[in-house]
Amino acid sequence: MSVETKPVHALTRRPLATIGKLSALALFGSSIAFLVMVILIGEPILALLIIVACLLVVSGIIVTGIRWAPLLGSLVSVILLIVVSFQSYAVYHLTHPADLGFFAVMILNLAFLVMALIAGIGATGQNYRKGERHTPRWLTPTLTALAGIVVGALLVASVVAGTAQASPTATSTNGEATVHMGPGNFTQSSVTVSKGAKLLLVDDGSFPHIIANGTWDNGTPHPATEPGAPTVNNVTVNGNSFEVGPFST
Repeated sequence: MSVETKPVHALTRRPLATIGKLSALALFGSSIAFLVMVILIGEPILALLIIVACLLVVSGIIVTGIRWAPLLGSLVSVILLIVVSFQSYAVYHLTHPADLGFFAVMILNLAFLVMALIAGIGATGQNYRKGERHTPRWLTPTLTALAGIVVGALLVASVVAGTAQASPTATSTNGEATVHMGPGNFTQSSVTVSKGAKLLLVDDGSFPHIIANGTWDNGTPHPATEPGAPTVNNVTVNGNSFEVGPFST
């Protein structure tokens, strides 16, 4: 008596086990986190939207049950984790928990990517093994630890954000009026400058800013000549500080 075995092709599928479902769900969660980031920024960032689309596509491929698909999810997760690690904007938001919205989204996104990486490797291994595919013993403690880290980080960030509201960023440096700048805006809405004094603008990260007289209106610059203010003609500030002044009023 002989037993006929079916050949295993690259597109051979298996029903999703628990860890495979988790892999797809984690990538979907990451796509939502990136989308929320776009909403918080307030304008469509093409690179982020492409990442969202890629995550949704890979998550969908995993759902189809193709054996190697979870490994693709792990590869995408590794790439995004590396990109985030070297992205100055991401580092800024992770080190400034007072900006609770961005910090929370970044922490959740990192948790989703780490889980997708781990679950993808585990699911791929299960897909190429024969027999029952039980939920791994390490899955529950891993999820518990990850959830604990996220909840702890958010609690600490909430405390920091509350403290920051009670004690705003210092508006002077050695007696000189100071305004700090984040990735895309001033961190203070106003500052008092004495007559004859200067204003110090400080970039809190490596973010390119172009400083000029005038205002912004819904993302559109409106140059203007401001009474009593010194002329600032498109000065670039990137990771350093810049003095404006002196002011005549």
